[in-house]
Amino acid sequence: MTEGGGAKGPVDCIANTGLYRVSTQEARARMNFVRLIGLLGSMAWIVYGPWANAGSLGDATFKNIPIGQAAKLSDLSSFDAQAVCLLQPYQDRLSSKDAFAARVNMYLVANNYVADEGHFAFVLVGKETIEFAPFKRSQKLDVLARHEISSSAEEMLPKGFAPHNCASGQSAGFVKIGLRARTYVVLGELP
Repeated sequence: MTEGGGAKGPVDCIANTGLYRVSTQEARARMNFVRLIGLLGSMAWIVYGPWANAGSLGDATFKNIPIGQAAKLSDLSSFDAQAVCLLQPYQDRLSSKDAFAARVNMYLVANNYVADEGHFAFVLVGKETIEFAPFKRSQKLDVLARHEISSSAEEMLPKGFAPHNCASGQSAGFVKIGLRARTYVVLGELP
């Protein structure tokens, strides 16, 4: 018999703290709810976690740079980067074999980065953390790697700007240029 005089059944009392009673069915429902929240949180981290800090560089960041002008990374982002590297479309890792590249490549693998034709990214590497800023390629925002800079594109770069696929954080900068009806961002170093 239970407290109300009824017989025990499939909804037995599993907790009676004196404040409230929780039935087995209610406990199962609460546990399923907690599991669902945990699953959704895990999925959100898998999808957004590695890129959660990438807000320091975004489409709006590059929209504010006038065509033909250079902007220092330190003016665009509060992230204390030791280096900034470009991942071109289809590039899923840095090709260098040094410890720096190994660290970035381990980060990309651990976060299941998959490169494709429609995206490029900048990787901001700090002393202890790495930020990843992916971009969708479009007519309004695309990227030129150092080896893609033609002589006509080079003439559009400001004096003293040196294109690089990886740039030192202190001197890293970006230039936006217009070429063949597209707007491109070029990573490099400023004096």
